[in-house]
Amino acid sequence: MHLSDLHFGAHDPAVCAAAQRLAQRLGVAMAVVSGDLTQRATAPQFEQAARFVQGLHARSTLVLAGNHDLPLFAWWMRWGRAYERFADQFGLDQEPVRHMGAFYVVGVNTTRAWRHERGSLSSAQIEHVARLLARAPPDAWRIVASHHPLVARDALDRAHRPHRADEAVQRWRTAGAQMLLSGHAHHPALLPAGGGLWASSAGTAVSHRLRHGAPNSLVVLSVEATGAAPGGQARTAARWDYDAASGEFTCVLRQPVGMADGG
Repeated sequence: MHLSDLHFGAHDPAVCAAAQRLAQRLGVAMAVVSGDLTQRATAPQFEQAARFVQGLHARSTLVLAGNHDLPLFAWWMRWGRAYERFADQFGLDQEPVRHMGAFYVVGVNTTRAWRHERGSLSSAQIEHVARLLARAPPDAWRIVASHHPLVARDALDRAHRPHRADEAVQRWRTAGAQMLLSGHAHHPALLPAGGGLWASSAGTAVSHRLRHGAPNSLVVLSVEATGAAPGGQARTAARWDYDAASGEFTCVLRQPVGMADGG
């Protein structure tokens, strides 16, 4: 399950509970949260976000910081202590890697302590992720998660991309990446990025900060065995939107995003 832009401090408790119910009903193997866990990076907001993630009861979690997770009003913390409150709840590793079953996910930190909103990638980060992808298990779904989107849906989305986004996409595609997960724009989209690579941008999962008329939403990636070949897998990305009438998330789009042959 991929969730993004939780924005605790501007969250809806009813939507939070519905997201947790869905995760528990699906028996989620891994939860990926791609940043903006909080609205203003306060310690109580990080505590709320941590309780929410724990309540998903996923067997594995990968959590990244977003630009809202860096102190804005406590500006003095941005010099040397920018990720301190994030680390108190989610650990010191700002670029975690998780392998759970069919999923191999590499997290990359696109935030920068000296920037309020825009993101960036260094050449060293791009090469590090490429090396991790190259040595991923051959039958795993190779996924890279970031807060800022690397692939643009339109002109507005292009302004959200981090510095060196084009370089990263090209390098990671060559290294074997098959899916890019991101958030930030609060606008869900699933886009082909060429060469078997897809880019999935999640909306805001549980906050009031809705944009572009899009409801609260999240993404569920699934792998199913096929009879095409021994070890063959069918991969699907499904978008789930929150339905206020029922008080639950419902699946509104299911898209095949490739096959894998484990034979």
